[in-house]
Amino acid sequence: MKVAAVLIADPDGPDPCALVRGAPLLRHAVDGLLESGCADRLTVAVPKPVLGDCEVIVRAAPGAGSRRRVLVCGPDRAGSVRAAVEAAGDSDVVLVHDVARPFVPPATVRAVAEAVFAGAEAIIPVLPVTDTVKLVSGDVIAGTSDRDHLRVVQTPVGYRPEVLRELCARGADPLSDLPGSVRTVAGHPTALRLTTAFDVAVAEALLEEQG
Repeated sequence: MKVAAVLIADPDGPDPCALVRGAPLLRHAVDGLLESGCADRLTVAVPKPVLGDCEVIVRAAPGAGSRRRVLVCGPDRAGSVRAAVEAAGDSDVVLVHDVARPFVPPATVRAVAEAVFAGAEAIIPVLPVTDTVKLVSGDVIAGTSDRDHLRVVQTPVGYRPEVLRELCARGADPLSDLPGSVRTVAGHPTALRLTTAFDVAVAEALLEEQG
């Protein structure tokens, strides 16, 4: 199984160089992908102003070696992923990951890659929705969604290369505009997206609890 990992630092997302638990977000995300043991190649797309700093961060990650490359983000996420996939070369599986989710366990990364290699066109990790979700029209509650059919999605999203290329050619966002054929594997509580200080505090508490 040849796996290419594509890691995207969205210009509108958190700073990939921001420190959490003593290391940059980008370093945590890179470590999780490499520690999975299944990422043969790693291509990172980052905003141009932090390109140099991100190259240093990726180069310092244990196991990165010659398998890594850092690029400037494209005009949108589809463009960034397309450029990263072209730079990664041939593969059986492509993992598209978000730097804003730096604490995805390596086991989750492996589960996504293995599910695609086993035949799925696309795979995404998910968690059940535990809150009650209401449908609202204006400021009036119009109904209640059935939690049994709702899931919180995470990353990395795993793709067969041809499926991902077709999505990118259409200008679709591979992290949110998912194909109808996408299937799921179990996500993990620590894989939450870090967009606020509260998110960071929750992630740090979960990691501390796990030891």
